Amino acid sequence: MYMWRSMHQFHVVQNDIVQQVRGLVNQANKAEPTFDMHRQATRDLESAVAAWHSSFCRLIKFQRDFVCSLHGWFKLSLLPVSGELTNGNRELSEVFAFCDEWKLALDRIPDTVASEAIKSFVSVVHSISLKQTEELKIQKRTETVSKELEKKSSTVRNIERKYYQTYSMVGLGLRDTGPENGHALDARDPLAEKKAELTICQRRVEDEMLKHAEAVEVTRAMTLNNLQTGLPGVFQAMTSFSALIAEALEAVCTSSYAIK
Repeated sequence: MYMWRSMHQFHVVQNDIVQQVRGLVNQANKAEPTFDMHRQATRDLESAVAAWHSSFCRLIKFQRDFVCSLHGWFKLSLLPVSGELTNGNRELSEVFAFCDEWKLALDRIPDTVASEAIKSFVSVVHSISLKQTEELKIQKRTETVSKELEKKSSTVRNIERKYYQTYSMVGLGLRDTGPENGHALDARDPLAEKKAELTICQRRVEDEMLKHAEAVEVTRAMTLNNLQTGLPGVFQAMTSFSALIAEALEAVCTSSYAIK
């Protein structure tokens, strides 16, 4: 009872704090991309909440199992074969009634709501992690096409240096060439194919950069929205549950004080 009273006090404070999350807004003009430390923090949070869910379920189960075993032991040890306590065993009757009340109190506690709230938040954090991973994939794809663009650009520049006096002379003519010398430069730019590939690659880079910027915005908005909607619900459920179980156990303890 004292443990759950203390837990309730902590959960009340935590609930008040997380309610402030609802008022958070993204004030950044340009969303920052998700870094490795963000992804690691999200994974750590998911693991911590999953462990919390497991520990909570085990705690409730073990408390119920303990009282159930104690109740069974009392039933086998105190009750006569007839299954009824006589008036001469008033003290034993009170002890068994106390244990019975204790067992019923724990059986009636609505722990499913609280455990499902924690479990649901595990899913919320996992969805954030998936979105961050998706953003990372787009970022790596953007980096790949950017390197490809740089490589193609470098190739075109090298060819231009080799065959033309300056970058701007592409397709105009080479030194000592022309009709008077018996030579004529093909009117078609010999780098046209390379430049076309370069243009296509530039468009790909622009498209991927746009997709990455959109992915960053989506990840940031989703993270904030999921925390605003998911986190308060967890502590609301835990605050209510801890209050209910503390109240139920207090009633059981009050009954036990009357046992002589």
